[in-house]
Amino acid sequence: MLWNDQQALVGLRRQWVYVALFYSAVLITGYWAMLQFWPRPDAMRWLALAAATTVVQMVVLWWALRFNHHPDGATLFHDLGLANGMTLTRGLLACLLAGFLFGPTPHGWLAWAPAALYMSERVIDFFDGFVARYTRRETKLGAILDMEFDGLGILIAVGLAIQYDHLPAWYLLLGLGRQLFIFGIWVRQRLGWPVFDLPPSDHRRLIAGFQTGFISIILWPTWTPDAARFAAWLFAVPLLFSFGRDWLVVSDTIDAESTAYQRVRQRAKLIFEQWTPPLVRLIGAALVLSMIQGDALADGLAWFAAPGALLLLLGVVGRAAALMLAFVAAFSAVQVGLRPDNSLLLACAVYILHLGSGRLALWTPEEYYLHAKLGARDEAAV
Repeated sequence: MLWNDQQALVGLRRQWVYVALFYSAVLITGYWAMLQFWPRPDAMRWLALAAATTVVQMVVLWWALRFNHHPDGATLFHDLGLANGMTLTRGLLACLLAGFLFGPTPHGWLAWAPAALYMSERVIDFFDGFVARYTRRETKLGAILDMEFDGLGILIAVGLAIQYDHLPAWYLLLGLGRQLFIFGIWVRQRLGWPVFDLPPSDHRRLIAGFQTGFISIILWPTWTPDAARFAAWLFAVPLLFSFGRDWLVVSDTIDAESTAYQRVRQRAKLIFEQWTPPLVRLIGAALVLSMIQGDALADGLAWFAAPGALLLLLGVVGRAAALMLAFVAAFSAVQVGLRPDNSLLLACAVYILHLGSGRLALWTPEEYYLHAKLGARDEAAV
């Protein structure tokens, strides 16, 4: 290691101490706050779990400091930078969230704390990559932290949702999906079996994003078990398909470069992403109209659902309209119970969220923002 890099690493380790002290101060403050709601033994359990998660994160950060350089370079940056600071904030929120595991079900406004923590972590996750690209401070360290904190955060959130009876126990396998995938690859390598690279995918990142968004919402204390579990199945199917296809590719069960596979893939995309969505949009809009006419929606929901149905039918910001109607269907299921109309509406909304508005859509600006790497700047323009 060059002298400048050695000096940079010393400075980074000093910053590691500051980060660890800040984490500790926030956890102590959190413990004092929990004492206002829970008995001391429960508050101590919260602190112990949050502290254990902090130790894990600090070990990962200490080990990964040597990778605080550009992915294509080797010279260390002398500071962690704003983007990595945002990622570490995500990690701190995950530590606070971990404290709720195995504890009593929170009540009052504290019942919203797990959802608020994980939703905040998800919002920061959207922006830390943007900031890293825009400030030209993408680092291998940031990629490592992002990957590890993503996996840890969703595992904690899924565990809490199962604890609160908002998700079935089998959903934990999806929460462990990334770890199980990596473990499967490791096993194949140890056995000397071939492991193939994953091809680019239009939907892999999108499905993961919708999955974490769903998990943050499923933590809301307003869910009923039947509505939450039905929603869980709807969001599990795309994720299972994504993991399944990727595993078939890395294990050489499917040759992603073959002509036959590409032909099937193009036909499937044409059917499920182009021609089926207009029918789904029509069904969704018709369901909303039927529910409004049958007084199946409260007045507030009806005023919210009507414009959403029109936007969905026309294919104008269709994914945003689908998100609106997903909330309408979920609130309806919570208020009056899971019925054929609100369950089918939720299924239509989830379909459009994942696969888009398809043919005959009038305006879909959201597609650019969902698929583009925001914040990336042209080298020549800098």
